[in-house]
Amino acid sequence: MRDKGLVILNFLSTQEDWVTSFSMSAMLNISVRSIKSYISEINSQCPGLIESSRIGFLIKDKSRLSKIISQKNFMPIPQTSEDRKKYILRKLLLEENQYDLDGLAGEIFISPVTLLNELPKIKSELADFDLVLKTKNNSAFIDGQEMNKKKLISKLIYDDSKDSFLSIKSIQRYLPNFDLSLVKDMISSTLRTNHYFMDDFSLLNLVLHIAITMERRHIQTPSKDEEPVDLELLVDKNIHKIVTDMTGKIEELFEIKFLQEEVYNFALLVMTRAISYSISGIETEQLLSFVGEGVVRLVSLMQKKTKETYNISITNPDFTIRFSLHIKNLLIRLEHKIELRNPGMRDIKNSYPFIYDVSVYLANIMTQETGYLLSEDEISYFALHLGVLIEERKVIKYEVRAILVNPQYYFSSAEFAGKLSAAFEDNLLLIGIVTSFEEIEAYSDYDLIITTIPVYFATLKPYVHISNHLSTKDRITISKKIEDVLKNRMKVRVESKLRLMFKEDLFFVDMSLRNQNDVIVKLADTLESLGYVDSSFKNKLFERELISSSAYLNIAMPHPFEMCALNSSIAVSIHPNGIVWNGNRVNIVFLLAINIRDSLFFKDIFDFITEVISEEKKLKKILELKTYDQFISTLVSFAK
Repeated sequence: MRDKGLVILNFLSTQEDWVTSFSMSAMLNISVRSIKSYISEINSQCPGLIESSRIGFLIKDKSRLSKIISQKNFMPIPQTSEDRKKYILRKLLLEENQYDLDGLAGEIFISPVTLLNELPKIKSELADFDLVLKTKNNSAFIDGQEMNKKKLISKLIYDDSKDSFLSIKSIQRYLPNFDLSLVKDMISSTLRTNHYFMDDFSLLNLVLHIAITMERRHIQTPSKDEEPVDLELLVDKNIHKIVTDMTGKIEELFEIKFLQEEVYNFALLVMTRAISYSISGIETEQLLSFVGEGVVRLVSLMQKKTKETYNISITNPDFTIRFSLHIKNLLIRLEHKIELRNPGMRDIKNSYPFIYDVSVYLANIMTQETGYLLSEDEISYFALHLGVLIEERKVIKYEVRAILVNPQYYFSSAEFAGKLSAAFEDNLLLIGIVTSFEEIEAYSDYDLIITTIPVYFATLKPYVHISNHLSTKDRITISKKIEDVLKNRMKVRVESKLRLMFKEDLFFVDMSLRNQNDVIVKLADTLESLGYVDSSFKNKLFERELISSSAYLNIAMPHPFEMCALNSSIAVSIHPNGIVWNGNRVNIVFLLAINIRDSLFFKDIFDFITEVISEEKKLKKILELKTYDQFISTLVSFAK
């Protein structure tokens, strides 16, 4: 079974319902034809494992699937040059320090000559980590610093896990010689005992780093520390206690001994990700003493520019404190060249594209101010901090105006209205309280009717019927209705702008372009020739792509960091067969050229596009379009 087959199995293990090959192609970046081919191959090896029907594929026997995926010695036979490269690196880094070349060629069913042709590609990969592949007496081995070997192992594991969440099971599959669940439990209990906690992503990162060190120890005797490391002088006393307790337990249970330098590296990870329970007691006025003047100034700049560019306020005191601490720890990691991965990065990016886009903007500010270039994993941690806050602000910014219909004989309507206002705070504005539907005629400017009595006739406005006790079920019902009202409001705004933003001379179908560079150049040049942007616009698009790819599932939405278009417009390029975009395959490109005057519209169009494209039927319909008029009428129908 090939690596891609295992990716498909991992994906299907998370699905409880039928999933089409088209959806799998979008999520896994594998062509539909290849999906079907891999599934056929899997079923030939594991008969009946994946069920198929006209509505897609499904694995019902999850226990059988789990056994197949979790086989500790499972190592698929590599089929491609890239697969063979990964296989050889795993062998040399995780199993043997030296490996016989003839034996290695036999294992992967290629000739010794073919294997020698593969070695230059491996040398190129190793060079990025200051490592060298050497051969002696027909054996191969990797020469270089131990720290760099561990970094490469970490990259290999994360690369293979990029289509699904990294978990203890997936780490265990690569590092099978120690029970990593026990390692995780020891770390967690030590943190709790010392009144600290870590989010799940950070905890898995720490487990992975420790596990790689243990696995490397399994195949070689460690060298001595080059220089003595005094942990007490380098980290604060709380972190020192946590790390020495934690590593002591692991050493005792697994009968190994960590070097001082290794313990120090673990301490840096704990220091930059673990949070004390006492954080809740920090006041904004005390923040300067915790993070320093530079971090306070940087966060303040981020808040100011986010307000100017996106009209979003991120000045909530609790957010400011937690985000400032995150920035401080991030700077420490960057200074020590510690890479922190986020197993949920792809899911965060594809599920919350606008929030991720704001996070890319913040990352660029940090790069401009500090010189550090942030990875997509670090950017996705920004998104986790921003997520809840921005979602809250989104509702507060667009409050829903409602009328309450509540007969006096139930109990005081004023008291009931007070409960509603308290429950939904600024999300809901009650502009009137009436005792019957007839009285509503006196009102015109409202969005929603909330009633405690049944509705027996058609209403022009949406309504929600609740009990007179405002139960938990009522609150959920009202929340959903508020969300519906806001979505419809957004669609009305989008519909009014569609013909203004999308132009016929900026609409292209199935152009013979190879990749994102070709598309960006073509669309940017067209925008410039028509006077929508200036000559610097194209370079600004490429600058944005360098920080993080603008591809989301099957679409890409390239745009500069700043809303600097001379006049707002959106160029569209449809590619039914897909094009390569920074390692992804996309079918539609929306190049956003937005003027600052339309900054409020930016989020609406961003949300609208991603919402439409996330629905498979709508995406298929767009890919079948041939003309601009068809495209506009289809988008308008989606907005209604």
